[in-house]
Amino acid sequence: MDLQLKPDVAFGVHPDLGVAAAVADERPVLDEVLRKHHFRYSEYLDVHLLPNDTPHNQAVQTMASASCKFQEADLSVAADPKIVIPQPIPAPDGPARSTQPAQSLTALTGQLHELRRSADVADVLSEVRDKRAR
Repeated sequence: MDLQLKPDVAFGVHPDLGVAAAVADERPVLDEVLRKHHFRYSEYLDVHLLPNDTPHNQAVQTMASASCKFQEADLSVAADPKIVIPQPIPAPDGPARSTQPAQSLTALTGQLHELRRSADVADVLSEVRDKRAR
């Protein structure tokens, strides 16, 4: 059995640059799929980046769509699960405030994913329900 330890494409998120993709080698198909999904190559950084103004949900969908195309071509893909958690929300007059579960389904999913006990999950969901009822 031949185990491939290095993915053909890896997706990650950078706090300032957004969603990035790195390719293992210079196969044209890798660049072509990323270009079709609106990633732009940065020669300086040697990674492919989505435009900075890409909305978070669209960036996640774009990464997922590109991943599917790679997998359909029997290419291996690695992705940092933190991509689905939105970045902190900028506050108008101060430091960024953290994303609250009641404000974002992806933030809630990220918070729930970290929990290990069902009682903790129930507490978080009750807290969100209570905030929504106010």
